[in-house]
Amino acid sequence: MRIRSTAARVTTAASAGLLSAALVAGCGSESASDDGASGESSGPPPAKVVEAANTKTLQEKTAHLSLKTVVTQGGRTVNVDGHGVIDLRDGTSSLEVGEGGERLEQRVVDEVLYQKPPKEAAAQLPAGKTWTRIDVGKLGAAGGGRLGDPADTLAFTQGVSGDGVKELGREKVGGTPTTHYRVTLDIEKLARGDAQQEKELREQLGEDVPVDLWTDEDGVMRRMATQLTIDPPKEADAGGKAEVKTTVELSGFGTEVDVEAPPAAKTEDVTEEVAQGGGTAL
Repeated sequence: MRIRSTAARVTTAASAGLLSAALVAGCGSESASDDGASGESSGPPPAKVVEAANTKTLQEKTAHLSLKTVVTQGGRTVNVDGHGVIDLRDGTSSLEVGEGGERLEQRVVDEVLYQKPPKEAAAQLPAGKTWTRIDVGKLGAAGGGRLGDPADTLAFTQGVSGDGVKELGREKVGGTPTTHYRVTLDIEKLARGDAQQEKELREQLGEDVPVDLWTDEDGVMRRMATQLTIDPPKEADAGGKAEVKTTVELSGFGTEVDVEAPPAAKTEDVTEEVAQGGGTAL
């Protein structure tokens, strides 16, 4: 089902790279958390805090990761959630992701995404295959974004202008005091000089890309949230625009991340299918 494919793509982006800016950019933003009190901070200028979030988060090396994605498309809604561990430096990760009782195991190793689908979906794989394989590096080379590199994903925090960042107040994320910022990104910067990608991003996402970011007292990212309107390419025939709300949270910094790729004999490469718009299946 194509709505499941859309959800899987967004979930993949979130878990593999703490939200690829090119795929989770959109219109609107996640509402503020209600588990803490709002109020203005007297700390560094908001733009400086956001600029430093990339470096400070990567310095934590590893973390527990949780994500929630809600996709509404063609009158239907899919709720996807996931949890696991991630190496913030190179994107190596292991997560359990899914909707309701339909869960899949997902790993990222050396910029390759592996997914072990639930039993019903696994029946569609060739005999003896239990995992799908997507070479994210190849998708990046084709203009799809480097989903396996969290440093690349958080790079949007570098060089933001002062008027592009707004401090919304103090809140708690998972019991940790944080400051909530709203960042408006620039499509031209997201495209990084690629004129064709810039054109496609503007057509699908509009002119402005807001992202909500929560950082703790050390400037480390604890939560990132987006609310998007994605207009799929016409050739995808995906059922019209998709409204996508995604929230990623980090905790348990320094946790062990020991992840290996599945046996090659058990994997089916679907990189080409995804590159052509076939998506993945939950």
